[in-house]
Amino acid sequence: MQSRSRIFLTFALFCVLPLLLIGGINLLINVRSAETLVRNELEHELAATTQSFETLLRERKQEIKNLAESSSLQTCMSAAYHPAVSPAANQPSVNVAGTVALQPADNDLQEAKNEIASLLRGPHSYGAIAAFGPSRQAICVAEAPSTKTGDILFRTRDLLAEQIQPEDVVWTATTDEVLCSIVSTVTAGKTLRCTAPVFLSGAGTTRGALVADLRLDSVISSAARPLESSIAENKNTSRRSTIVLVMDDQGEIVYHTNAALKHQLARSSMPYLEGIRAEMVAGHSGTKDFKAVDGDKWLASYAPLMGSGLSLAVARNYSLASHDARRYGWLGILLALLGGSAAAIFLTHYYQRRTQSIERVAAGVDEIVKGKLDHRIELLSSDDLRPLADNVGLVTKQLREQIARDAESRQFQSFVRLSAVLTHDLKNAIEALSLIVNNMEKHYEKEEFRADAMQSLTAATDKLRALVARLSNPVNTLSGEHKRPRPVDLVPILKRVIAMTAEPARTQHEIAINLPDTLFALVDGDRMDKVMENLIINGLEAMGEKRGKLTVAGGETEAGKPYFSVSDTGEGMSERFIAERLFHPFATTKRKGVGLGLYTCREVVSANGGSIEVESKQGAGTTFRVVLPSAQS
Repeated sequence: MQSRSRIFLTFALFCVLPLLLIGGINLLINVRSAETLVRNELEHELAATTQSFETLLRERKQEIKNLAESSSLQTCMSAAYHPAVSPAANQPSVNVAGTVALQPADNDLQEAKNEIASLLRGPHSYGAIAAFGPSRQAICVAEAPSTKTGDILFRTRDLLAEQIQPEDVVWTATTDEVLCSIVSTVTAGKTLRCTAPVFLSGAGTTRGALVADLRLDSVISSAARPLESSIAENKNTSRRSTIVLVMDDQGEIVYHTNAALKHQLARSSMPYLEGIRAEMVAGHSGTKDFKAVDGDKWLASYAPLMGSGLSLAVARNYSLASHDARRYGWLGILLALLGGSAAAIFLTHYYQRRTQSIERVAAGVDEIVKGKLDHRIELLSSDDLRPLADNVGLVTKQLREQIARDAESRQFQSFVRLSAVLTHDLKNAIEALSLIVNNMEKHYEKEEFRADAMQSLTAATDKLRALVARLSNPVNTLSGEHKRPRPVDLVPILKRVIAMTAEPARTQHEIAINLPDTLFALVDGDRMDKVMENLIINGLEAMGEKRGKLTVAGGETEAGKPYFSVSDTGEGMSERFIAERLFHPFATTKRKGVGLGLYTCREVVSANGGSIEVESKQGAGTTFRVVLPSAQS
């Protein structure tokens, strides 16, 4: 009986492992699905934030362009370029180069100030706006208030050269495109400075310039407002889930969800982001993962912002996002382990109960196989295998009865088969005597015939005595008792058998003999005599009353083995008879035949280590060829 632990391990192998495999695959699919989801969300949020930033930047450029095209601002710049005659209308002012610049009329200047103030007080992140005349002199500089309720600071005199300056390329620009670049200021840090040319009506290529400083962090915050809202909703968690990061081409953090990291170099403040930092500085886009200081895995998608020299990144805490997927995956594995183990335990218990009965039945069958046919298999009446045990007992009883009947039948069959063999041998002896008697009337007067006849009668008498003697001896095989094989010359035996069986029929059939002088074989000569006699008589009977030819030949095969053959020109045998019935006991094509002659021949030849071959064709005749062991071997 197998040990309980081995049975349990076997069932566990088939119950637990498949469930664990399914649970593991489910965990892997969940984690990969979570990662794919996070990547898709990051790419979507990055694209949305980038588009929002670009939209805001286009809107600010359009506002600056509209202000540059306003009539009040162009009137101010034209007045500065073409001063009025009356000196009272124009006050001297020091421009950025330290020269005296004429001022426009008060009403035009006030209207321009109002338009500038509307931008500075609006929600669009303007920090300062400056207007420069065609002579590159500052007409006015306006700075946004530090608080919402503060006043806008306008200056039209005592302007400092280092405060705000337009791009040099604006003075040679041929289009009204607004040019933007990032500059660093003492008060606002990284600032997006936009410069627009102001083309004066009727002044040819003469133009002024309008410069506006945008608070970069405020613009980015507006673009990332949807993300910032979701981040604010998740502030009640212990770990941050999303980060928005903007970096310039020098690796300085322009904007970060954590305000403490603004205006710092990413290389020193966020060293774990080095690989992504290098990609962002180079202006590349993509998605990469990194491991934060606390060990959490993050995924970050990044891309450059349109024509600003900035790069935007949106990062998501992958460890936190995939926490539920991993938790449910491991829970599934745990349930698979518990379920598989419970199933294995149940199957082990059920299997052991079943195998105990099976082993009892198997043990009983083993006893029966060993010969104890009276052994009974005892099982409880409630056992499922009780009908099987009862059937085995019934079969055993029937087997005992059948064995007894078979023993009686074998005794009777032995007697019947012995009688058939003796009858066949007696028939052959009578056939030989009948041939002698039939020829005696025709050839009795011949001295030679009488001598042969007496010799044949003596041989037939000896055979009859031998048959009577066999009736009182035990029967070992259907072919009789075999003597030890010895070297025997087959030619004298063949000639004696031919003289006794074939020669008397020479008047009716042609007898052809083709034998060597000697042909030695290692056989039992007495039993081989019966084979020769049987084959020759069968050949004569196959030809019947119709004249035919009987050929007896002998020699050696290519392998050096002795053989003899008997051929006739009788009716022959069909291929089906040869394949299915020839050499079987009681199989014959003759109406009065017993059907043991060829069977006995094969048994005798096989017992002497030889073989018997047949070639037959219906309507043409048959040849039997007996190959025997050589006496030299």
